[in-house]
Amino acid sequence: MTQTQSALIEVLYRVPEHGKVEIVDGEVVRMSPTGIKQGLAGGEIHFSLKLHEKQVGGGRAFPDNIGFIVDLPRRGSFSPGMEGEIR
Repeated sequence: MTQTQSALIEVLYRVPEHGKVEIVDGEVVRMSPTGIKQGLAGGEIHFSLKLHEKQVGGGRAFPDNIGFIVDLPRRGSFSPGMEGEIR
């Protein structure tokens, strides 16, 4: 039995500081943290986007692993991150 969307969102607010979860198919799913290479690459991407944001005077650049409440097929939340292997 799946929880209501508002109850699931409340769970997201109580995740420990270094934890990462998303709402998938109406359930809270623990996500793996990114590795060092992915973290460094995400930092470089955010830095570049932040510079662009300041230069053009618009938009918003967010770093990796920020959670967003969304209404997507099979998802109630989304936390962008660099997944997969970076060589």
